[in-house]
Amino acid sequence: MKIHILGIGGTFMAGVAIIAKQLGHTVTGSDKNLYDPMKSVLIKEGIKFTEGYNSNILKKKIDLVIVGNVMSRGVDIIEKLLEKNINFTSGPQWLHDNVLKNKNVIAVSGTHGKTTTSSLLTWILKYSGFNPSYLIGGLPNNFNSPAKLTKSKYFVIEADEYDTAFFDKRSKFIHYNPNILIINNIEFDHADIFENIESIIKSFHHLVRLIPQKGNIVYDHDDGNIKKLFRLGSWSNLVPLSLKNKKDVKWKLTYQREKYLLNKKELKMDMIGIHNFKNASLAIIAASLIKIPISKSLNAIKEFSGVSRRMEKIDTIKNLPYKGFNNTIDVFDDFAHHPTEIKYSITSLKEKYKGRKLLSICEIKSNSMLRGTHKEELYSALTISDLSLIISTKKINWKFNKNNNNKISMITSYVKINEYIRKNIANIDLILIMSNVNTKNIVEYIRNEKN
Repeated sequence: MKIHILGIGGTFMAGVAIIAKQLGHTVTGSDKNLYDPMKSVLIKEGIKFTEGYNSNILKKKIDLVIVGNVMSRGVDIIEKLLEKNINFTSGPQWLHDNVLKNKNVIAVSGTHGKTTTSSLLTWILKYSGFNPSYLIGGLPNNFNSPAKLTKSKYFVIEADEYDTAFFDKRSKFIHYNPNILIINNIEFDHADIFENIESIIKSFHHLVRLIPQKGNIVYDHDDGNIKKLFRLGSWSNLVPLSLKNKKDVKWKLTYQREKYLLNKKELKMDMIGIHNFKNASLAIIAASLIKIPISKSLNAIKEFSGVSRRMEKIDTIKNLPYKGFNNTIDVFDDFAHHPTEIKYSITSLKEKYKGRKLLSICEIKSNSMLRGTHKEELYSALTISDLSLIISTKKINWKFNKNNNNKISMITSYVKINEYIRKNIANIDLILIMSNVNTKNIVEYIRNEKN
C-alpha cells in the first residue's frame, strides 16, 4: 500500500511512518517544516518527504493518507483531500487498526513526563530481554529511532491527551486500548482544546473506561486531579505510588540522605530531579506487573542515557567573545513548556550545581502559553532561577509584567539574546533553554554565531 502522511515531521507521526514502512508499505510524507532530530531520523529510515503542503501530491497514486493533528480545515491540501476519493484516517486510528489491536499495550499518559517515562519503560523491557515494540514522542538516547515494530507481544506507547485529528476531536490515547496504563499526573494544559481541568479529567476518564477489569492503572497517589478522576469510577486494578510515604500505599518513593529510594531500594541514574526519579519509579512499577524483577529494572536505569532535549547537556562554552567573560558556561536544552515542568527543570539544575548562577531561557510557543493561561505560574517558576529570559517571537495575548522582579526579562527577537547575555555575562555560569520547538537559533545566538 502507498501511504502519504501529512504532518510527518512530528515525533508521533514520524513514528507512525517508521512502523508503516516496517509493515512493508511504501511511505512518503510532507510537513510545513522539518527539524532535527526527526528530519535526520526520517532520512536514516529511508522515508521520503517534502517540506510544504503541495496538493499536487494527491494527484499521484496514493492508497491512504494519514492525517496528523497539525492539519486543519481551510488548508488547501485538506480541502483537496476531502474533494477526492482518497481514503484517509488519523495516525492513532491507523496504529490501532494495524498494530495495537494485536499487542499487549502499555500506555504512558499524563500532562508531564510521558516521553521520559515511556523511554525508561521501553529500555527496562529491552534490557530484560522482552524486545518490545514502541512509539515514543521523542528520541531516547539508548535507541536509534522513536519507534520500532518487533515480534514481541508488548507495545509501549506514549499516550497523549491532545486531540486526534481535525475530524476526530477525541484525545489520541482513546485509540490505544492499553492493558497497563500509567497516569503520571494531570494538570490543566492545551487551553486551545480543553476548556478547563474538568474537561481534561473527563477525557482521561474516557480512557479509564477502556482498561480491562484485569488490567492495571499505575498512578501518582498524591495527585489531587487523579483522585478526582477515580471518583468518576474505575474498574481495573489500581497500583498507586506515593512520594509522601503513605502507610496504605504499597509503592513509596522517598528521599533519604541524598538518595532516592523506591521501597527502600536505591535508584541510581544519570538524570536529575525528583520528577525524573518519579518517572523511573512508575516505569519500574509497570515493569513489575509483567514479572520483571525490581533488581533487573534498577540495573537497567543505571544504563539509561536519557532522552534528546530532556535536560540534555548540549554544549560547554569556553570562549565567548564578551567583555568580562572569563568562565565556562554549560548549556542545557529541555522540552519543558509548562510551568510545572519549568519549575522542576530549574530546581533540578539548581540542586545539582549548587553555587553556580543559572540563566533560564524560556521560549513561549505552546498555545496555552501564548494565551496567557499559565502566566502567573510561569512567573513563579522563573523566579527560582538566578536570571530568567522569556522569548516570545509570536504575538502573545497577555501583557508581560515583571511583578517587580528584576530577575525576569522578556524579549521579542532572537537577535536580542546577544545583548542580554553581554549585559549579564558576569552573573551567568549555566544556561537552561526551555522550549517545545527547535532551539537551534537560540543556541547559535548564545554562542554569538549570529549578530
